[in-house]
Amino acid sequence: MNLLIIDISVFILTYILLFFSISGYGKYLSKKFNNILIANNYFEYQIYGTIFALIISFIIQNIFGVNTYFNIFFFTIGFCLYIFTNNFIKNIKTSQILLLLFSLLSVLIISKTHEDFNSYHFFSINELYENKLRIGVNELSHRFFHSSLIGYVQILYVFPFLEYKLVHFPIFYLYVTTIGYFLYIVFNKTNSKEIFYSIFCIIVLLTKFSRLSEFGYDYTSQFLLLIVFHKIYFYKDKDTEIFKSILIFLFSFLIKPVTILFSPIFLLIFFKKNFFVDQFLNKRVIFFSLLLSIFFTASILRTGCLFYPINQTCFEKDKIFWSEKERIKNYRKVVTLWAKGFNHQDHTNYEIIGDEKKFTSNFNWLKYWIEVHFFYKIFEFILLVIFAYLLTYIFFKKKDRGKTKILNTNLIYIFLSGVSIFFWLLTAPQFRFGFASILIFIYLTLINIFKKNISFEKNRFFIIFFLCLFFLNIKNINRINSEFERDDFYKFKRFPYFNEIKIKNNYENIERYKFLGIEILKKKSE
Repeated sequence: MNLLIIDISVFILTYILLFFSISGYGKYLSKKFNNILIANNYFEYQIYGTIFALIISFIIQNIFGVNTYFNIFFFTIGFCLYIFTNNFIKNIKTSQILLLLFSLLSVLIISKTHEDFNSYHFFSINELYENKLRIGVNELSHRFFHSSLIGYVQILYVFPFLEYKLVHFPIFYLYVTTIGYFLYIVFNKTNSKEIFYSIFCIIVLLTKFSRLSEFGYDYTSQFLLLIVFHKIYFYKDKDTEIFKSILIFLFSFLIKPVTILFSPIFLLIFFKKNFFVDQFLNKRVIFFSLLLSIFFTASILRTGCLFYPINQTCFEKDKIFWSEKERIKNYRKVVTLWAKGFNHQDHTNYEIIGDEKKFTSNFNWLKYWIEVHFFYKIFEFILLVIFAYLLTYIFFKKKDRGKTKILNTNLIYIFLSGVSIFFWLLTAPQFRFGFASILIFIYLTLINIFKKNISFEKNRFFIIFFLCLFFLNIKNINRINSEFERDDFYKFKRFPYFNEIKIKNNYENIERYKFLGIEILKKKSE
């Protein structure tokens, strides 16, 4: 019993302290670069702090290697920065953040992680933490082709005694941050349309994504895209906000490169007069270059490709001996077939197509995909999004007959989000890769159908918000209780920490040698 109390206390204490520590770095960066990173929404500090943590971890790990002592030092400095830049005890903003953190705590408490975690996410984090930069690390497993770079943030959360028990924290913090970002808008902005979009997103996030075991890196990057769209849609004439939207988009790209499918929604801002002159011929380009250089460096050293999702960027083996151009090309075909439902044809009522080329050509795959994935994953989400929109609309529409005008920019954004969805369908039509574009498309379409003006009332919002929170926590309390009663590996063994499987790969067929001080992995000759 005493051990249980200690574990819960340590869990909650670290949960709070680490959140404010990362925010401390974000706050410091915002003050240091206040002309381009000034945060009007204090939840942005968490995003900037996480970006900073990724950059620092990438540099330190690849040169010296991080360890538990460095991690403790890193978070201690961050927390000190937060205290020195805030009146920590009396600051009402801190109190509001604490209230939100506790309100969503049940989401973080899991015993069973998402399916990909024990199959390769944990393995990737473990390999990254245990070893410095290695050329050709994809030789260990094909899954290293697309290991998320947020793993560099997660390895900072490895601590003595707790080991890897806290590696989900940075993923969860971005979920909390997204909700907090929109909550801040609800209570601090006056634009009724902006508030409406924020309430709409809050309802969807609280009701659809109510437990951490559903989160992979894909969903996390999609959460950030909701913030990106908010900035480019509502603040398109504010250069600083546009810069931050691109920065956050690049960060989501580092988390999951598939978010590049969202890029058509950015096209409108590139038509602004003197956009490139104003935005890219100054020091802001340093931030963009730094993030992109991290991605390209990691990609080429792991796979021999400058941008591994596009096979044409891969070097031939005679130029870079660790290049996996053909292997990546074949793996990409496997992923595309999986995403379009090739492996699940036997779950449909249609005749099975054995020929892979025939299956993917002329949209032959579409009817299979609709039956096995659209109605299983996406249709339910569309209904939820429409419900969330109508609920918000009914609660906050004005009683008068005033109507909002249909703006040409709305129609343009509908088209651009539709283009994004089309690219998604062509390449990786899985819900987790495109839900932000789907949500935005539905939102933009509905605001052109329901045209009455919106009048925000805090009391009405509190009713919706607390009902959503109640729904979220009831679901998670029931889930946590059921995880205590499990009889398999995922039964809670050390509450409130999750259970991980420490996967060790078979290294017998891997040669290891040094090249310029960097360990190189290469398969042994047959």
